[in-house]
Amino acid sequence: MKKIHTNIFKGIFVLLVFFSLSFVFVVHANAADSLSIGTAPTSEKLKLSPGQKYNGELVVWNLTNKAITYNIVVKGFRQIENQPGTAIMLTDSEESKSLYTATNWTKASITSIDLVPNKNEKIYYEINVPKDATKGEYTVIIAFISENEEKLTGTGATTTLTIGMPILIQIGDEFVENAELLKFVTDKNFYETPTLTFDTRIKNLGDTHITPVGEIVLTNIFKQEITRIPFNPNNQSILRDNTGNYETNWNLGSFLTKDKALVLGPIKANLILTYRTFQPGFAPLTSEITFWIIPWKIILIVLVAIIAIIVIIKIVRKKRRPVVQTQSQYTPYSHPLPR
Repeated sequence: MKKIHTNIFKGIFVLLVFFSLSFVFVVHANAADSLSIGTAPTSEKLKLSPGQKYNGELVVWNLTNKAITYNIVVKGFRQIENQPGTAIMLTDSEESKSLYTATNWTKASITSIDLVPNKNEKIYYEINVPKDATKGEYTVIIAFISENEEKLTGTGATTTLTIGMPILIQIGDEFVENAELLKFVTDKNFYETPTLTFDTRIKNLGDTHITPVGEIVLTNIFKQEITRIPFNPNNQSILRDNTGNYETNWNLGSFLTKDKALVLGPIKANLILTYRTFQPGFAPLTSEITFWIIPWKIILIVLVAIIAIIVIIKIVRKKRRPVVQTQSQYTPYSHPLPR
């Protein structure tokens, strides 16, 4: 009997292990967007004064395997809607209406460049801030537009991410840094595995760019800390009068952490962000949400296995139960023999 039970448990264990292995996840890296050139630095943030002159340099290289000729364009830029850390050149119409572009202040050393593979080139630029420049944050981008692209668009204006080096120029002091947290949610409320995405939306209410950074702290039902997920590790900024959507991915791949904290049931997520350069701990952006991780397929398998064990044990016990013979209720009457 004991041997039969042992074999049953072994079979169920192998079954559970087999199905559990199907929940091991492999992270698939997203293919990076193919860019035709690389730049260093990728962006600049300058603090200048009226009447000040600034000289800088930009290193650029070709990421393709063929030589390409680029026209160098200096223009103001804006953020793509809801996409922090992006820059797109202003159209001529947009630039004529903008009060905060530094196009007329900035001059590049050359107007075109031939980039060959595996070779770096330097471009020098100069920024001359007018003496009567008013307080504000001004934008300019040193952009690279291939001759082929310019022929296709006519003016070189594009509606996608502009290749180049965006520059933010602050003139003056005492900028207002203020922001509002509009959304902090998960893409779903229930998950089978610890793999999910947090969606966060922040609105810049100040008069300068902000770079929100912080952590998402996860705790389980026993108030054990599961992990601390860095928020905005690439330091993507939100420009003035803009909003930014941030996606934070988390993929643990296991229901136990290295510290043996259980990752099941209700999970609490606390968002703690700072965005100020002066007194960053003042007025942080915070939010708290709860989501569930329930591996219902594994639970269902376990329940079915338990029910199967109970049924099998009952059947085995019934087959092994000894048959008890009972005497007949009526015994035959026997007369004594005569002597």
